[in-house]
Amino acid sequence: MLSSPGIGSGLDVHSIIGQLMRVEQRPLAALATREAKQQAQLSAYGSLKGALSSLQSSAQALAKSTTFTGFRASLADGSLASVSAAAGAAAGRHEIEVLTLAQSQKIASAPFETSATALGSGTLTLTFGSYEDDGTFSPNPAETVRTISIGAEQSSVAGVRDAINAADAGVTASLVHDGSGYRLVIAADETGLSHAMRITVSDDDGDDTDNAGLSQLAYDASTGGTAHLTETVAARNATLTIDGIAISKAANTISDALEGVTLTLRKADPGNPTSLTIARDSASAQAAVEAFIKGFNELHQTLRNLSNYDATNQQASVLTGDSTLRAVQTQMRRLLGSEFPAEHGGFSLLTQIGIGFQKDGSLALDSSRFSASLAEAPEAVTALLTEQFAPGLNRLIDGMLQSDGLINSRMDGIQASIKTLDSQREAIGRRLEDTERRLRAQFAALDTMLASMSQTSNFLQQQLANLPKIGDK
Repeated sequence: MLSSPGIGSGLDVHSIIGQLMRVEQRPLAALATREAKQQAQLSAYGSLKGALSSLQSSAQALAKSTTFTGFRASLADGSLASVSAAAGAAAGRHEIEVLTLAQSQKIASAPFETSATALGSGTLTLTFGSYEDDGTFSPNPAETVRTISIGAEQSSVAGVRDAINAADAGVTASLVHDGSGYRLVIAADETGLSHAMRITVSDDDGDDTDNAGLSQLAYDASTGGTAHLTETVAARNATLTIDGIAISKAANTISDALEGVTLTLRKADPGNPTSLTIARDSASAQAAVEAFIKGFNELHQTLRNLSNYDATNQQASVLTGDSTLRAVQTQMRRLLGSEFPAEHGGFSLLTQIGIGFQKDGSLALDSSRFSASLAEAPEAVTALLTEQFAPGLNRLIDGMLQSDGLINSRMDGIQASIKTLDSQREAIGRRLEDTERRLRAQFAALDTMLASMSQTSNFLQQQLANLPKIGDK
């Protein structure tokens, strides 16, 4: 195969064939241009799908009724308690006075010389309940009786502490050095009057009530009971008044006094009531609407970027004039401008609650109008957005994004076209190989023929040169 100037002819065969093949390869360049355009379209549709998915996420949040039915609660004096409001709360103002905080009972032993001092072995039986004004003990029916075994290897003060803590009996034991020795302190894990402790002992020394051995931990503060431990902190309920009504609760977190409101008491301040205000949480509702508007405006900008035409430079965008983009734009604008059934005698248009188009086609929220609408007719605003608009938007986007939807169908068509281009490129490649082989063969034959003709010419010239010249005779 010739790849250099002709041996016999002197022709630059390589250059000639290269120029001819560049002409033959022009269809490949056209295919590459078409494929680049279609790949750009695929990327553009991917951007469109991303913008639609983001908008759908905000639409799903907008469809949650809790976004619009929530309440917020606040105390004028936040040092007294933290407060939150949930479903079931009602807007209003209340007066709160915190009288006492709930606390758990703590009882302590007499001091021991060291933490290794022998205390004794046996069994502790722990019962939670309340000590009544008549001197009796009433067991708490919601609590089970706990039994804690103290073995011989646990008979030291520290060992008893560890055995109590390992038993998960609803109490916590610790050692406190008060200057005179180590005192074993037992604290109830739960607060409230009904979580006071009664401890009875089965002492391995045979005497369950004397102040020796394990029975030193006996505690029964009822009339006639044995109490070798000393109460250092009394069990107490949280007490407060709400609008003058006295309330007593076992814990400092109270969620069943005002419906839908949870109070966590922090500080008692008798004689200094504070105000509790419960209002509809318009901030979370507005945030959800603003998130939707942001998602729509991002989609709107994506559509503009993909379809704009630069008249100055006469340059079209990737999807200028694309029918799929126009369909997305049209369907979105139609839904946003739709008139919905007015629920609860309220609103049927988004513009009525402050959501409307601007001159450039983007959306904007009139915050004042939205807040006023939500304050005046919360059920109507909730119904319009969560029952009418948001579900409709979600269905619309679902239809666009599903596997056989508007966008994926268009992308499938483009991908099929790219595969066709690949097949065409392969066919052209094979044809070009055949063409190059044919050209090289033809030029090889031409070179051979020209070489032969050159040899013949040279021979004839030599023969003619050897002929006698006329007139030499």
